[in-house]
Amino acid sequence: MIITVACLLYAQDTEVKLFTKLFTSLFNKKIVYVYTENPKYKKLHSIFLKNVDDCNKADIVLGISKACKNKPHFLLDYYEYKRHKNAIGAFYWRKGRPQLRLRKNMILKYKLTITPEFEEFLE
Repeated sequence: MIITVACLLYAQDTEVKLFTKLFTSLFNKKIVYVYTENPKYKKLHSIFLKNVDDCNKADIVLGISKACKNKPHFLLDYYEYKRHKNAIGAFYWRKGRPQLRLRKNMILKYKLTITPEFEEFLE
């Protein structure tokens, strides 16, 4: 039980660190406003990522939202990423390892910035 909780906390901490670094570099902003309908991510703990309840105030949508079609979406599941061609990227776990994918054409569409440290994840 303790190991499971520790693994979950580590996984969530890893995700928040990645989202913080990726989103602040993509938007070239110190604080990025995130909209999500996913309860797991409603309370992101980062001073650089702020949750908003209105997607019109968000810079990015974490997960899928039909209400926010005009915002860049970053998905949390490989199969959703493959289905939704308008997503800028995805982060998910496969065989216990973190996976990151970014779509170059969608990043360019939204006029976002990709830093050299994330270039290897572009497709």
